[in-house]
Amino acid sequence: MNHLLLLLISSVIAFGLVFLLYHKVNNDVILGKAIIFKNVGFSILMAILSQGIQSLISIWTDDKASNADLASVLHTSLSPILIVTLIFVSPVLEEFLFQGVLQGGILKEMHPFVQILLTSVIFAFFHGYSFSLDTLELLFSGIAYASVYHVTNDLKMAILCHSLSNLIVTILVLVYCEQY
Repeated sequence: MNHLLLLLISSVIAFGLVFLLYHKVNNDVILGKAIIFKNVGFSILMAILSQGIQSLISIWTDDKASNADLASVLHTSLSPILIVTLIFVSPVLEEFLFQGVLQGGILKEMHPFVQILLTSVIFAFFHGYSFSLDTLELLFSGIAYASVYHVTNDLKMAILCHSLSNLIVTILVLVYCEQY
C-alpha cells in the first residue's frame, strides 16, 4: 500500500511539473486533437518496428540479461505497480517531456531531422545508459516516438507508441522468463 501511495503522490507531482513546463514552452493544444485511425496505425507500426529492432540487437549481441531486473520485479508483489508505471505513467510523463517540451517546444525551430535525432539521443541517455548497445536499443525507441510525434503532430500518438512498446517488452519478458 505504501508503494501505491508513493506512486500516486510522485506521479501527481511529476505530472504537475511536466505540465507546467509543457505550457511554458509549447503553445499546442494538449491531447485535444481528434484521433485519426491512420495515426493510430502508424503509432502501432512504429512500436512494433522499434521493438523488433531492439530484439534483433539483443539477439545479435546475445544479451540475455538485459531485462533481468524487469523480470525479477515482475515476479513480486510490486508487479502491478511496475506494469502501471511502464504502460501508463512513464509514457505520458516522458512523451510530454521529450516530444512536448523538447521536440515541440525548445527544438521546434530546428530542422525535423535534428529535432528527432536530438530528442532521441537525450531520451536514450536519460534512461541511464552510457555509450553501449543498450543505448543504441533505446535510441531506436526514441526515434520511433519522435517520428510518430513529428508525422502525426499529436502527443497522444507518441504516448500510444511508447505505451505499446513498453507493453511489448513486458509481455516478451514475461514469456521469456516463463520458458527458463
